[in-house]
Amino acid sequence: MSTPLQHKICQFIEQYSTQHGFSPSLAEIASGIGISANSLSLVSRNIHALVDAGKLKFHKKGYRNIQIVGQGVITVPVVGRIAAGEPIEAIEDPQSLDLASLFTGRGQFVLEVKGDSMMDEGILEGDFVICRPVREAREGEIVVALIDSQEVTLKRLSYKIKERITLVPANPQLKPKAYLPHRVQVQGVFIGLLRLSR
Repeated sequence: MSTPLQHKICQFIEQYSTQHGFSPSLAEIASGIGISANSLSLVSRNIHALVDAGKLKFHKKGYRNIQIVGQGVITVPVVGRIAAGEPIEAIEDPQSLDLASLFTGRGQFVLEVKGDSMMDEGILEGDFVICRPVREAREGEIVVALIDSQEVTLKRLSYKIKERITLVPANPQLKPKAYLPHRVQVQGVFIGLLRLSR
């Protein structure tokens, strides 16, 4: 049976995590439930009590690692490895892969692919690309780019041409296109792909 304070802590963590895609810090929890920032040890003690009671868990090492038990957990069994080239020995290696962070992190969004401009990257028409919203991307990243505030495209980003942003397709039949920087707005970076059986 949790105390009223522990109930408030759980509610705040759930709301904050849903809104931000990551868990709050101890100071944010204290502020969020209306207690003094000097009471972090009180917050920490209650969090550990909730972990012991099975209501919270620490889902990874490091900062912002608190999770409501059962919240946002999508696991798929990884039963081994398979070769896409030379055959390898079949080894069963039971573990699970948590897909929640792929879909519920910082504002992730999904787009359906139309066209074959990224086919050599293994991104095919009908695939769904998972993207993380960003305003800036590094050289070589695959990005969602808005051109002239009208057209959106998925391409590899390059800054190699001075004072230009080049969007590079992964299809030998298509040529890269270079734009003045003000014409291209990066809206997201590619982080994963889903392909449904066709």
